[in-house]
Order: sequence, then structure tokens, then C-alpha cells
Amino acid sequence: MRLDSLPADDEHYGLVVVGAGPVGLALALEASQTGTHVLLLDAGAEDAGRRDKPPARRRNDTIVDPDRHAPELQTTRVGLGGASWMWGGRCVTYEPVDFEQRDHVPDSDWPIGFSAIEPWRAKAQEYLDCGAGPFASAEPDWPGLGEFRMSQLERWARQPKLGPRLGARVLADPLIDLLSDAPVVGIAFDDDGSTVRGLRIRHGDRPAIVRGDRYALAAGGMETVRLLLDAQRTLPTAFGGVDGPLGRYYMGHATGSIANIVLTDPADIALLDFHRDEHDSYVRRRFSLPAEALNEHRLLNASFYLDNPPFYDYRHKNATLSAVFLALAVPPVGRRILAEGIRVRHIGPEPRRYGPHIVNVLRNPVRAVIDSWDILRRRYLSRVRKPGFLLRNPGGTYAIHYHSEQIANPDSRVRLDGGVNPDGTPSMLIDFRYTDQDVDSVLRFHELLDDRLRASGKGRVEYLDPPERRAAGVWEQAIDGFHHIGTTRMSARPGDGVVDADCRVHGVDNLYIASSSVLRTSAEANPTFTTVCLALRLAHHLAETPALTHPRKDEAAVEG
Repeated sequence: MRLDSLPADDEHYGLVVVGAGPVGLALALEASQTGTHVLLLDAGAEDAGRRDKPPARRRNDTIVDPDRHAPELQTTRVGLGGASWMWGGRCVTYEPVDFEQRDHVPDSDWPIGFSAIEPWRAKAQEYLDCGAGPFASAEPDWPGLGEFRMSQLERWARQPKLGPRLGARVLADPLIDLLSDAPVVGIAFDDDGSTVRGLRIRHGDRPAIVRGDRYALAAGGMETVRLLLDAQRTLPTAFGGVDGPLGRYYMGHATGSIANIVLTDPADIALLDFHRDEHDSYVRRRFSLPAEALNEHRLLNASFYLDNPPFYDYRHKNATLSAVFLALAVPPVGRRILAEGIRVRHIGPEPRRYGPHIVNVLRNPVRAVIDSWDILRRRYLSRVRKPGFLLRNPGGTYAIHYHSEQIANPDSRVRLDGGVNPDGTPSMLIDFRYTDQDVDSVLRFHELLDDRLRASGKGRVEYLDPPERRAAGVWEQAIDGFHHIGTTRMSARPGDGVVDADCRVHGVDNLYIASSSVLRTSAEANPTFTTVCLALRLAHHLAETPALTHPRKDEAAVEG
């Protein structure tokens, strides 16, 4: 139900969820199915996610290295659906190896295993609308590839903008109250920090307190950390202390392309292209290594998939790719086609040369029109959105794109910078870092894949740069800020992390975190799917665990 004003003082909520993005929506809906009365708070208007964050909701955060971390307007939205308005819809599950202690992966000792998310994967697929099928292909791998497998699947949401579909379910649910335009600006703890007494919000120009039995922060990795860092200013021993894990171990992924793959038989591309499966969703096979090979070669987890050459490189001489580049290069048009961060990546660095792209289009305008119409029809006019397109070529040459795990580095972190945002919350210093190990693993993965492709007779890897320039190529493309992983990580012991195995904040009996920030390793997978699995698990954990009762304090006491 939509609330147009603050909840009544006598309204009792079993759970207050902060954030109406993919994770918050799934958590609220699942909790309501257990009979829990939920208050769902979001900082934006219901339809705010369709647009960039309004100035009043933007942040004055400082990014230490803009070459490594994308700006706020490319990574976050407010409103019903949250960042799903910018999401491509890729759904990839963490695997058993991602939860295991690996000697060559620092701080990879999770307090839970794969079995913690496995029961919730089917339900997460339902919420994210990515088809009910498996995450592994039954098709055989190419013979001769050695340890490499091609069975690992990424599934794609049929319609990744979740606000309209899940938002409608929230508004129709009698056990969920939605209060929009209600940013949480602080957490009110009791004197010793062991219990949350309420959340300080602003609704319009009015400050207020909202209360429930339990609270779940699902506002995304940045906003969740911001609230806890702010609370730590008055509770310096909380969350592991001021020099503890809160805000540290900030991870994402190393992504990019430093090589092409040349297929011996160009027809083999059909096995690695997007296809619509029997569950009516798009899937794609990728090259990856099983746990045994990752450990043997001491590699971080990674996957490789085939892609078009860069749109911005006019030397591809492809009329359709150049037509797409020209459309993306016009911001009002390109932003309607792709999320801003992806658009910027595809149009490449300045200076951009438009003339050669126009020449490419004029070489074969009919082909460009036919292909462009087919892309628009399948991507924007179909009820099942095609996530991408791969233009086939008779030479069998394609860019090979890597998506690789990043290690947990305590020096990669966010912390308060002493500034203030328009809504009065503190601003942060974002010091996001990659390491030599992140880059070296990507390079060695390529070498191993090239060796196995050549041995199988199926193809080869052709690098874009000579050996002495390849590491620089990975570094130049190393940027994230879309996947906010690790800054409130899960741990068995307080002081080593921020939440326990049930996503409860260590030392606080009624505060939980439902965010990719609790993930202890980044894996090779985009974090949304696994985070939703953990949120569903949390909803049932809360339903099975009696809420602690706390004496009601007056509002003045809560404010203190």
C-alpha cells in the first residue's frame, strides 16, 4: 500500500526495509509472504528511477581515482526499482568455489557455504525474471579444451527494469506499506549501540522517526556504509571500531578486452551467442575454469565471453557497429539505449572520430538499417528483452571479454571525508583500488585459454598489444563502482567483518544488511543475483526467529 504521509504512531511493523531497489523489493515481498508487516522506505519518488538522481538526492563524495571508479550518476538511482533502471539484467550465480577458503585468495573464508544460497536460487530467478532453467548448459564442451568448460551460463532478466513489475506487487500487497521520498538520514541506537530504536528520516521538509521490530538496510553498498560510518562517529567501538572492517575491502571486478579470439570454424560462434532457451529467457555460454583448475593455477575466478569489436574503433569497417556508435555518441539518444556507464564504455575515450564511422555506414546503409531495426525490435519492442547482439563475420574473429574476480584489499575502502550532502548526511572519500594480483590473474587466464584453444584446434587468442603492453591494457580498463562488494562483509567473528552468517550486524540485535556489501569475495559473477538469494534467506530467517521486545521510549529519547 502506498503511504502519502508518515505511518500512524500505533502502526506496528515487524520489519523496516530501507531501499526499494532489486534487493529491497525482493526482501519486502518475501517477508510479507511469511506474514510480516513491512514498511518499505525509499529516498526517491516512485518513478524517480526513470531519471538521474535529483540534485537533492545527489552526493558530494570524492573519488580518489576517477579512472578506477565510475561517478555516482552512472551507478545509482533512487525510486521504485532503484539501480535496476540502469541494470543490464545479467543474472549469474556464485558457485561453491566462491565460498571456499582458497590459499591464493586473501580473506576468502566465508562463514557460510554455497548451500546457504542454493535453496533460494529458484525463487530469486522468479523475482528477477530470468527464467526457471539451470545455470549450466547440458551441451558438451569442445573436445580438447582441457580444464576449460563451456557449460557455465549467464541468464538474463526478461525485462531488467524491475520497478514496474515488482513495484506493482508491492503496492498491491496488504502487508507492505511503501513510503517514498523518505531518505534515511541516520540510525537511532540505544545508549550502548546494541539495539536500533528507530530510523531518522526526512519526509518532505519534516524530520521524523520510524520504528519497527527489526531493520534491514537494502539501500545499496554506498548508502548502507554511509549510514553505518555516520553512526560510528558517536559509537566509535561499533562495527569493529574506527580502524576495523567497516568501509574496507571494497571490491568489484576487472572487466575489459585485451584480445580477440579467432575461431577455426566460424560457424562455432552459434554455440557462444545469446539464445532464447526453453524457459523463454536469454542465456549465453562462457569459458571458465572449475575449482580444481583455479586452485592448481592459483587464479582468481573469471569468465570469458565473445563480443563485437569495440563500437568506437572505426577500423572494424562494420556499418552496423558504426551506426550504433553514432547513436550512442549522442547523449539524449544513447542514454535511452544503454545505461550511462555502459554507454560511455562503448563510445570510448576522446577524441572521437565521427567521420570514419559515417563512411562505414555509407558503405552499406541497407545492412545498417536492417540490423539496427532487428536490434531495436528484439531489445526494446519484445516482451523478452534481448540483452545484446553479436554481429557474425565470415572470418570468425571476435573480441573476447573477460569478467574477473578482484581480491579483498583492506586499503580499497570508503570513509567519511568531513563534508556534507544536500540532505545533511556525511559525504565520503572513495578510494577504490586494484592490485597487481587482479591484473596478473587476467593475463595468465588468457595465456591458458590460448594454449587450450590451440591444442583443441578450435581457435586461438590474438592479443591487441605486444607482451610488454598487455598488463597496461588491463590496467587502463580497470574501472568499477557498479558492484559495491565487501564493505560490510560477512564474518564468523566480530572485528573481521560487519555482519554475521545471518546478515545481522555484529553486536546489534535487530539490525540487518541486505546488500552486495556483505559479500566476502567478489567471485566472477555480477552480485545482484546472489544478493537477492541472501535477502530471501534473510526474510525466512527473520520469520523463524522471534523478534526481541524492547521497551518503547519517547521520541526525545530516541533522538538522543
